[in-house]
Amino acid sequence: GVKRVEVPWARKGSAFRLLFEQAALALVREMSVNAAARIIEITDKRLWRIVEHYVGKAVSPFNLSDIEPVGLDEAASKRGRNYATVFIDTEKRQEPVVFATPGKGKQTLKQFSAFLEAHEGNPANIREAVCDMSPAFLSGVAEELPNAQVTVDWFHIVQPLTKALDEVRKQEGRIKPLPKRLRWGVLKRGDADHLTPNQLKALAELLEQGLDT
Repeated sequence: GVKRVEVPWARKGSAFRLLFEQAALALVREMSVNAAARIIEITDKRLWRIVEHYVGKAVSPFNLSDIEPVGLDEAASKRGRNYATVFIDTEKRQEPVVFATPGKGKQTLKQFSAFLEAHEGNPANIREAVCDMSPAFLSGVAEELPNAQVTVDWFHIVQPLTKALDEVRKQEGRIKPLPKRLRWGVLKRGDADHLTPNQLKALAELLEQGLDT
């Protein structure tokens, strides 16, 4: 009859040779799973099984007992319809990614906390969480990482300030003429190394007018 045997050129339970799986993983690192599946002419589900096997194998020996500061942020794909949240160890310069999960918001903190505990970590040991000002992230950190202080990264501090400044400039521009070249004069760092002569001139004229901008 038919007998199944283990062979050195394929892993048990896989329908593919090791070299094929290696090529498939190399493609997945550079493009989406759907695109890679089309190139190697298998279904995306079969390719996902290969990816999940090797990712699981790589993650299983993680020891997160010493992790203390983490950074987290969401990333959008497909015009914002799909999100993933990535957690990194901010003290590591090489291979800092600790955990990634589909979705965004509070539930991702719960998943990260469970992942920590499954890999010898302790959510109570996290002393710092670097994130944006999302209420969902902030409440998730408070619940799942009880001893973590929140640090809001520089970009997410500057962004709402510059948006508010630009709105005030637009509103005042409807009331009275403002100096030309003013927009980037107020949004960029206000020194000669970062502003053109025209922008510096516009900024000086604005300061003389004493407007809210």
